[in-house]
Amino acid sequence: MKKYYRLTELDKAFAISIDDAHYLNSETDISFCLYCKTSDIILGGYKESKFFGFGKATYSGLIKLTKAQQTTIFESKKLSLTKSTLLQKDKVTNYSSFYPYSLELPNKMFEGWLAAPLEKIPLITIPFYFQPEQRQSMLKQFCKGIFDISDNKEKLIEKASAVFDPSQPVPDELFPTSKIFTFDDICIEPNELEKAKHYLFGNKEESTSNSNLRPIDAMLINMLNKFPNDRPSRIWEKLKEDLNNEPRKFDTDEIIDELGDDTLYWFDSSAEIQQMKKRVFIT
Repeated sequence: MKKYYRLTELDKAFAISIDDAHYLNSETDISFCLYCKTSDIILGGYKESKFFGFGKATYSGLIKLTKAQQTTIFESKKLSLTKSTLLQKDKVTNYSSFYPYSLELPNKMFEGWLAAPLEKIPLITIPFYFQPEQRQSMLKQFCKGIFDISDNKEKLIEKASAVFDPSQPVPDELFPTSKIFTFDDICIEPNELEKAKHYLFGNKEESTSNSNLRPIDAMLINMLNKFPNDRPSRIWEKLKEDLNNEPRKFDTDEIIDELGDDTLYWFDSSAEIQQMKKRVFIT
């Protein structure tokens, strides 16, 4: 299975339409993510809600969405981000732990700089900012220009003193860099995809379980519906292979206790062990 799927791939591969994706976003806890094209970022971590930098890098890969961000991009078809969390640490390149700015710490972007080698960062998913820009404030430059030509400098200094001293050179600052993402950038990871399929295609399981069928019969009928071109003997083998999956893909309720070449042992709704012979199933 691929490491991620874009929404446009889901219909052909898994019969999950764009409308289905909207449903999953609005009515379930399914988490989608974004594909981020090659970008310069600052990796770091939070302590007491303050961001400490680890290093500068280049990244192209999956990034995390909060539920609020996910709702925004589904409804508005675009989203602006200045920070997020990367999901594929192995996609980080050009990493350097050196502090890339001349501004002292702490500043309005970074509380500190830990200069951590990438291999020493214990996190699998790492928070980051798109690399902030060091420059002068355009607003302060404008105020400085007004001050320089004003005849009432003392009054201007009094008004601006809470922000900066216009009689002094305009200092450099760090400003967040934003990236725009669109609906086409939305992706889903395999574990969330499996959950999505369960939400969307659970109706077949519900319909069979409501018709007085035994749990094992309901599961086998759903398997036959899912793989209509497979012979029953092949379904038997699929179930045997599924016992090694964690979590199980087909026996999602884990009712099968053991499955051999000739006999399937399963738990009924009373947690009593039952058995089914292969010859009964394939005939």
